[in-house]
This record gives sequence, C-alpha cells and structure tokens, in this order.
Amino acid sequence: MPTASVQYDDDEKLAMARAAATLLARWSVPHETAGRLLHGDYPTEQAAALLGIHAALRRIFSDNERAARWIGAANDAFDGRSALDVMLADGLASIRRVRRYLESELTG
Repeated sequence: MPTASVQYDDDEKLAMARAAATLLARWSVPHETAGRLLHGDYPTEQAAALLGIHAALRRIFSDNERAARWIGAANDAFDGRSALDVMLADGLASIRRVRRYLESELTG
C-alpha cells in the first residue's frame, strides 16, 4: 500500500499512464510485461514511480540506449537480477525499490 498518495485528476492520470507506457516501449519491455507493471493495485502510483526511474536514469546516463539496456541487464545490486525482474516481483513496492536504488546512486 502506498505510504503517501498524491491526488491526480483524470487527465493527469491518463497522461502519466500514456507516458509510462511510451517509456516501457522505449525500454523494449514486451506489451504483456508492461501491462503487469502498469495495471497493478496502484496504477497511478506505479506509473509515477516508473517515470521517476526514467528521470533518475536520465541523470545517470546521457545515452538513452544505455539507460534502456540497464533496465534489462543483470545487476549486482539486485543479486544478479535485472531491474525489470525486480520491478515485476511485487508490484508497486518493487518498482519503488528500483527507484530508491537509483536515487541513492545519485545522492551517494
């Protein structure tokens, strides 16, 4: 369950969902897998967290392709699993875990 909930109007929710879907396509996430990331118990919060991951990756990597590859690459920080595998494990909590990791890399 989300710890804090921001209130979004319907237009904002739709815009975030579209942006997150576009982002997942850019990361080459298969459609079915993208659906699992976007249509969980908290779809608006999940979309917002995915967009936060994107923002962090843009700050870490200047190359969009490298950022996209990072999502699917094995990562020691996740015990050899990819960020995508982690995000699929437990809905919003897992997506937030990846976002927190990236934020810690930025502030580290």
